[in-house]
Amino acid sequence: MAEVTRSRGSLLRLVALVGVIASGGLLVAFTPLGSYLSRDGIDLAISWLRASRAAPLFYIAAYTFATAFAIPGSILTLAGGAMFGVVQGSLYTTIGANLGANAAFGIARMLGRDGVKHIGGSRLDALDRAAESHGFQGLLSLRLIPVVPFNALNFGSGLTSISWGTYAIATAIGILPGTIVYTMFADALLVGSREASREALLRVLLSGALLILLSFLPAIARRLGVKVPGASAAVVGLTTLALLRPIHTEAQTLPSHQPFSEILAEVVSQPAVDYAQLVALRADLAQYLSSLGDVEAEAIEAASREEQLAFWINAYNACMLSLVADNYPIAKDGRLLSRIRNSVAGRPVNSVWQIPDVFSAAHCRIAGVDRSQDDMEHGIIRPMGDPRIHFAVNCAAVSCPVLWPEAYQAESLDAQLDRAVARLIDTPAHFSVERSTIRLNQVLDWFRDDFGGEEGLREFFARYTSTDVAALLSNPDTKIEFFEYDWTLNDTGN
Repeated sequence: MAEVTRSRGSLLRLVALVGVIASGGLLVAFTPLGSYLSRDGIDLAISWLRASRAAPLFYIAAYTFATAFAIPGSILTLAGGAMFGVVQGSLYTTIGANLGANAAFGIARMLGRDGVKHIGGSRLDALDRAAESHGFQGLLSLRLIPVVPFNALNFGSGLTSISWGTYAIATAIGILPGTIVYTMFADALLVGSREASREALLRVLLSGALLILLSFLPAIARRLGVKVPGASAAVVGLTTLALLRPIHTEAQTLPSHQPFSEILAEVVSQPAVDYAQLVALRADLAQYLSSLGDVEAEAIEAASREEQLAFWINAYNACMLSLVADNYPIAKDGRLLSRIRNSVAGRPVNSVWQIPDVFSAAHCRIAGVDRSQDDMEHGIIRPMGDPRIHFAVNCAAVSCPVLWPEAYQAESLDAQLDRAVARLIDTPAHFSVERSTIRLNQVLDWFRDDFGGEEGLREFFARYTSTDVAALLSNPDTKIEFFEYDWTLNDTGN
């Protein structure tokens, strides 16, 4: 009953949010406020404000109110330039726009977040992941390159999981160039109307050119191939509306992982991989990856948790194999800084670390997006909350938990992950018991937080080990140590 009450309350708040947004348009359409947003009305308002010492405060308050209720503020920006000039106009407009944008964000977060999450369910997860992954950089890009309307981005951001601090900072920086350009244009027009000098004409032409350039920024960015991080998910105004509509189209099914199983059966000879043979099967691997790249994000979101997890584990492993095959045999990285880093870290010359930006480069297209290994592991797979993934994803190193000669499948995923854990425990190089010390693969040290810290690691392995080892693990006097990680390529040729 309490759950029903909470759901009803979240939906009522969402209706209230829609009312707040709609009220701005209603105020403009059916009250005298609308007349002040016309050209003649702005002239009257400017004349009235100029006679008041409190003009800056009135202007900032008006801009804040307009933005908080989704009333377009472009004409107010121009009015600010005409009233106060470039410097003061930019300052007052920036203050009002930021106050209003944060108010809109807060209103959306307070009234709409729970309701949209209730309606959108798992479909909101992708938007949240994009907000968390791209955060500041993505929002800043959307502010500088305005592919999303200002007011839509204000309210839409409040419906995502982006932190308020990140939103406020990205907004403050991102809206400044556009504010200055609009204010310059208004001030130049005012000067041009007062004096027909060459300087005035040049100011009008310059500010007009900057204004035109600003309006063409999205098209210019696309032409230059500039990507806006998270933009596909962060077109939040449209995305949020889509979440509120039922989906009538037939869901796309996820591709079969059988082709990947066939490749793995050919190249995996535990604990190693025959990379020479993998190079010969490169076309087959590329075809499988192409099938993963063509999957729509909505299809993944509509799938079961097991289907999603199997999909992303296979995607990570296939992309890693593809990266090694593309660079096989691996040559020493010739870049000076990379050579220094690898030398200091003691990484061998046939380590994947010799491949430039091996884990951070977006080299593999999955679900319509170019992704890096880090994107998939840390941005998608780990947040799904099953620590057993650390026994399944393979980084092409000797110390990495082994690949299996078959792909992960949703219907058998739980058993496959348990099998991977058991295999690591049965491998002395990954798990050993020496009197009162238990030594583990260093991966488990790096990601111990995913298990709940050292205590979590003890409890986790106690479920998979014999009674004697479980007793050792539960004894606080038993030390937990970790093997040194061997980054040598897990190649059968080594």
